[in-house]
Amino acid sequence: MLKRIILIALLIGLLTACQSRVEVKEKPQVMVSLFPQYDIVRNIAKDKVDVDLFLPAGSEPHSYEPSASTLMKIVESDLFVYSSDELEPWVKRLVEGNATENLMVLDASSGISLLEADHEHEDEHEDEDELAFDPHYWLDTQNMIIMSKTILEALIQIDPENETFYVNNADTYVKELQVLDEMWIDLFEHARLNQIIYGGHYAFGYLSHRFGLEIISPYSGYAPDAEPSAQALAGLMDILAEKQINVIFYEELIDPRVARIIAEQANVEIEVLHGAHNLSPEQKEADWTYISIMDDNISKLKKALDYE
Repeated sequence: MLKRIILIALLIGLLTACQSRVEVKEKPQVMVSLFPQYDIVRNIAKDKVDVDLFLPAGSEPHSYEPSASTLMKIVESDLFVYSSDELEPWVKRLVEGNATENLMVLDASSGISLLEADHEHEDEHEDEDELAFDPHYWLDTQNMIIMSKTILEALIQIDPENETFYVNNADTYVKELQVLDEMWIDLFEHARLNQIIYGGHYAFGYLSHRFGLEIISPYSGYAPDAEPSAQALAGLMDILAEKQINVIFYEELIDPRVARIIAEQANVEIEVLHGAHNLSPEQKEADWTYISIMDDNISKLKKALDYE
């Protein structure tokens, strides 16, 4: 009996020692630069990866500068997804100087036909930084579908063991995006008007290009800190007097000072038209998604465009 007890104790000790040597596999670490790509990753990967959007909630991406600790997290991650070289030219410099061999860097605009920048909507004083392409491609749902497939391939590459899981979730998410796309098509097929006034920087070019929506803005650039000229504001007031426009839109995360001034003078409403760059702290707390943002946009545009 004593020998049996000793043998059992030895076996238990051996099993415990073996278990202690078993390494717990860490989840792949994914860093993302903008909210649309972040939302794709969390829909496809769910709890199989640790995904982090490096933009703090409420931060406007055009003026945000990553901290040293954030840059370190990027180069130490398994996958870094950024929106494009056009919007984030600093990525190549960061990667070339600091990235480890384990880091996969993905330009999420790969495979997407980017629109040439509308230079009529760029500031004259920004010629040195003139954009070749409009970087806001995610505002066309078809491009979100392309990007979802690109990100799926990257997730499979860094974590092939969960390929089936990722593929199934991607299929589900793409179907949801296709339903959203049908809602956009329905909106513009049944809208009586095709003009909006947008008191923000030129972000909805892809929507304009695909559906023929005319976006009238006092701003002349892609940069959110651009200031509209007095002449542009006066011209906008003339348009408001002529057209059947009952709302002025403004962009998220920016003080709608200009839109508010125009709306007060013209006695019309103001509403946010969300470009999905990032979420406010309140929206993050409420767990907003790309699709919920676009649902909200469609609802507001139905009213503004006299949807029938």
